[in-house]
Amino acid sequence: MRKFIVAIVVLICITGSMSWASTAGKIVGTVTDADTGQPLAGVNVFLEGTTMGAATDESGFYVILNVPPGEYTIRSSMIGYAPVTVQGVQVSMGLTSTIDFQMTTEALRTGEVVVVAERPLLKKDEFTSRHSVSSEDITMQPIENFRDIARNQAGVVGNNFRGGRSGEVLVLVDGIPVRDPAGQYSGDLGGFTANIPEQSIQELEVTLGGFSAEYGNVQSGVLNLAMKEGSSKLKGLFKVTTTSLGSAVNEALMGERDTWLGTYDVHTRYDSLAGGGVDTVHVDSLLYGTQYQHKLEQLYQFSLSGPIPFTEKIFNGPATFFVSADVTDRSQSYMINQNSYSNNFQGKLTFKPTKNTKLAFGGLYSSSEWDQFYLPASKYGPEGDYPVQQYQYTEADDSMLVIYNYVENPDEFGDEQGVITPVSLDSVNGTVYDKIQEYYVGGMQDYLWNYAKMSNNMYLVWTHTLSSKTYYELRFQNFFSQYHYATPDVDDRDGDGDTEEDLEWDVSKEGPHPIYREREDNYWWIRGDDPGYRHQESVSRTLKGDIVSQVTRNHLIKTGFELNLHESDLENISWTLGPSFPRKDMWNESTIDLGIYAQDKMEFEGLIALIGLRYDYFNPNGWGDPIYYPSNFEEPFSTLDSLGTPVLNDPISPDPHHQLSPRLGISHPITDRTVLHFTYGHYFQRPDAYFLYRNHTYTGLTKAGNWVGNPNLKPEKTVAYDIGLEHLFTPDLKASVTGYVKDVTNLVDNYKFILRKLQGTEVRIFQNADYANIKGLEFALQKRLNDGWGFTANYTFSVAKGRSTSYTEGAGEYDSAKRMNILGYDQTHTVNATLTLASSEKFNTLLRNWRANLLFKYGSGLPYTSYNSSVPNDARMPWTANFDLRINRTFDVGFADLQVFMDIFNLMNRQNVDWIGSARYYELYDDPSITRYNELSGEMTRSPQVYSNERQFRFGMSVQF
Repeated sequence: MRKFIVAIVVLICITGSMSWASTAGKIVGTVTDADTGQPLAGVNVFLEGTTMGAATDESGFYVILNVPPGEYTIRSSMIGYAPVTVQGVQVSMGLTSTIDFQMTTEALRTGEVVVVAERPLLKKDEFTSRHSVSSEDITMQPIENFRDIARNQAGVVGNNFRGGRSGEVLVLVDGIPVRDPAGQYSGDLGGFTANIPEQSIQELEVTLGGFSAEYGNVQSGVLNLAMKEGSSKLKGLFKVTTTSLGSAVNEALMGERDTWLGTYDVHTRYDSLAGGGVDTVHVDSLLYGTQYQHKLEQLYQFSLSGPIPFTEKIFNGPATFFVSADVTDRSQSYMINQNSYSNNFQGKLTFKPTKNTKLAFGGLYSSSEWDQFYLPASKYGPEGDYPVQQYQYTEADDSMLVIYNYVENPDEFGDEQGVITPVSLDSVNGTVYDKIQEYYVGGMQDYLWNYAKMSNNMYLVWTHTLSSKTYYELRFQNFFSQYHYATPDVDDRDGDGDTEEDLEWDVSKEGPHPIYREREDNYWWIRGDDPGYRHQESVSRTLKGDIVSQVTRNHLIKTGFELNLHESDLENISWTLGPSFPRKDMWNESTIDLGIYAQDKMEFEGLIALIGLRYDYFNPNGWGDPIYYPSNFEEPFSTLDSLGTPVLNDPISPDPHHQLSPRLGISHPITDRTVLHFTYGHYFQRPDAYFLYRNHTYTGLTKAGNWVGNPNLKPEKTVAYDIGLEHLFTPDLKASVTGYVKDVTNLVDNYKFILRKLQGTEVRIFQNADYANIKGLEFALQKRLNDGWGFTANYTFSVAKGRSTSYTEGAGEYDSAKRMNILGYDQTHTVNATLTLASSEKFNTLLRNWRANLLFKYGSGLPYTSYNSSVPNDARMPWTANFDLRINRTFDVGFADLQVFMDIFNLMNRQNVDWIGSARYYELYDDPSITRYNELSGEMTRSPQVYSNERQFRFGMSVQF
C-alpha cells in the first residue's frame, strides 16, 4: 500500500495538475481604436490596486486569469492614446467578464475617459442552475447562516438538493472540499461539520447540476465559498444581534401568548378511537401558560482586515490579513433544555514573495455545545419547568414504596440517595407500607446527552503565474473534526464533585456508571440515563494541484488532481438493553480518494462549451492493514479470538473502485438576450465511513437491532441531464426555465440477515440496493435592484421517486421496497421569493438609506405514510408558508457607518406543520401534534415540536469603518 501511495504521488508530480473548484473568474476583452475600429496591440490593461494585468496581442485581445470575485476598476493605457478607466467591473467565481475598450488618440484627448461597466444579468457562459450571492447580499438578508441562502434556491427542499439525499452535497472553502469522511454519524449537511463566520464570505456560489469535471465526490449540489482577503486599507466591523430586550419589550411586541410549559394536556376523552366518538371533556390538566417565553439568543460578530506594516519592504508589496469571528449564546428556547453556545473564528494571511507568485494561509476553527429537548423526558422534574415533581411506585410485594423526588441539584442529596426508612402504623395515599425508599433526581432533561462538536481547518494556497495566460496552483489542507456526546454525571455518583464529567459506559472500569432508563406506561421517562456514548475524530489531508492556460483565444484548458487521505477513529456505544449489554461500534480506519480531471472551456461567438473527463479512484483499505468482510453475510463467523472478537469466516478484502465520468456543458446564445444551455454528466460519490465500517467486526451483537458496515460498497452514481432557456426582457429583468432528469443507482440501503447458526441473531448489512429517479422543472424571475426596488422569484415542480427514502428502510423486505415510491423529501411545488426595497439618496435626511428585505417561502406539503397503508408516502402534510423580514438603516457618522436593523422571523406567525406525530390520530382528529393516546386514562400526549417556530423578533447594530 505504501508503494501505491508513492506511485500516486509520482504520477501527480508528472501530470502537474489537480482537481479543484474554481474560486476565481477571468476578465477578457478587445481594445480597438475609437476612430478606425482597428485592434490595438501592446495596450496595457490592469486592475487598479492590484498587480494583475495583461497586454493585448496583435488582434487587440487580452485576458486576465485567476481574478478573485469582487468589484474592480480596470484601466487601459498606451503611449499616444488617452487612458480609459472602467469602474464597477463585477467578477464572479468561474465566469468570464467581458470588458472591451475603445481608445482615442492623444491628439483628440479631452482628458481621461471614465465609464461605468454594465453588469449583465445574462451570463452567456453559465451552463446550468448556478446562483452567485455576494457578501453584501448575505449581510442584508434575514438568515441564520450561509446554508439558508442555498435553501432558498430553486430545487432545494431543506437539505435535499434536486431530490437527492442530504449527504449528496459538497461544501468547498476557497476551492478545497471540506467533508468529514464519517459525517453520517453527526448528520451534518454533506459532512460539513464546520461553521463559517458570516463576515468572512466574499461570495457564495450554489450549483444544483451540470457540475464540471473539477468537482468530485458529489451528486446533487455544490456550495462553493470564496473567503475574503485582506484589504489595502485598514477596515473593520463589529456587530451585535439579540432576541432579548427584556420581558416588557417582548410582551409589547408579541403580546401575551400561550407558551408550552409542560408535556401534554388532557382536554378530550375519546372512548372509541375507531369511531371518533367524544364522551367527556376534561380541563383538569391544562399545561399551557400565558407568560412570554421564547428563544433568547445573542450573536456577536467581528472582522478586521488590512495591510501588515513594514512587510512591503520584505515582499512584493505589503502582506495583508483578514480575521473574523462569530460567537452565539442561546440561553433559552420555546422548550426547555435547548441551550447552546458556539464560537467560530477565521483568518487569512496573503502575501506575494515575488512579482509572479502569491501565497495564502487560511484557517477556520469552530466549536459548539448544545442540549436537546426530548418529549418523553419532559413530564417529571423540578417545579417550574415540569408538570410533575414526584413519582411513586410500589415494589412487587407491596411492602416498600419507592419515591423519586425531582430537585434542581440532586448532587446535594448524595447521603440521602436510596435511604430506606422503616414505617410503622403509617400510610401513603391510604396504603400501609413496611418501609419507604427515597431518591432525589434532577429533571429528566438533565440526563440526556450533552453534545459537542469541534473542527479546525488549516490550508495554504500557492499560486505561480507563468505568463498572463498561464498559471498553476498548489493547495494543501489539514481538516480535523471531532464530534462527541455523552450523559453527564448530574448526580455526582462517584463523589468527586464533578457533575459535568461523562458517565463511564464500560462497567469493568472505575467511574460514575449509567443507570438503566425506567419508564412509566412504557413512554414517560422517570429515571435513568440516555443509553449511549459517542466520540468521533476524523482527519482529512488534501493535496491539490492544477494548471490553467488560455492556450488560444477560444480555449481555456484546465487539468488537475486531488488526493485525499482520510482517517476516522470512532467509539460508539449504546446500551438500550442495559449497561451490561452494550452494542459496540468501535473502529479506526483510513481511506484514499484520488481524482484526476481535464477540461476545455471553448468560447466562440455563437457557442460556449465545457467538455471534461474525470477519473476517480477510491480505496476503502486505506494505507494501513487491509480491512475484511465475510464472504457469506448469513454465516459471518463461528468462533471468537482470545479478546472475544469474532473471527470472520472466509474473509475477503475489498478491491479499490475506479470510475470515469464524462461531463458536458453547452451554452448557445440564440440572440443577445436569449441563451439556451444543456448539460450532461456522470457523478460519483464514495460511501460514507458510517456505511463502510460500522461494527464491521461483528462485536457485541444482541438478538436484534445490529447494524453492520460493508467495506465492499460501491460508490453511488448519478447520471443527470438538464436543459434550460434564459431570456433578458430588459437590462434589469431576466427570466429562465430549466428542466432536469436524474437517475441514481447504487444508493445505500440495508438488507436484513438472520444468522441461524448464531441463535437467530438479526443483523442489517448496508448494501448498494436502492435506485431513484428525479424529474423537475424550475422557473426563475429576477429583477435587479434599480429605482429603489428589486426582486427574485423561483418556482419548482418536481417528482422524486425511489425504492427507499433513506438507508434505514430495508431493501426488499416489503413489496413497497420493490417498486418506485414517492420519496419522503419530495415536495411537488416549491416557491421562493425575495423583495428588496431601498430608499434613494435623493430623499431627505430622514428617509434616505433605508432598506427592507422580505423573504417568502411556500411548500405544497411533504409526504407521509397514512395509517395502515402498504404504500409509503401515499399522503401529504399541510402546505407551509413563511415570511421573514429585515428592515435596516445606515447612518454616516463620519469615521464609520452605523447600521441598525430588525429581523422578524415568521412575520405572519403561521403555525406550519413540520412532521406528523401519529398518522392514525392525525387522520382521525386532524391534529398533527398527537403522538400517543391512552385509552384507559384518556390522556393524549401532544408534541409541540411538530410545529415550526412562532414569530420571533431580532434586533441588531453594526459599526463598520
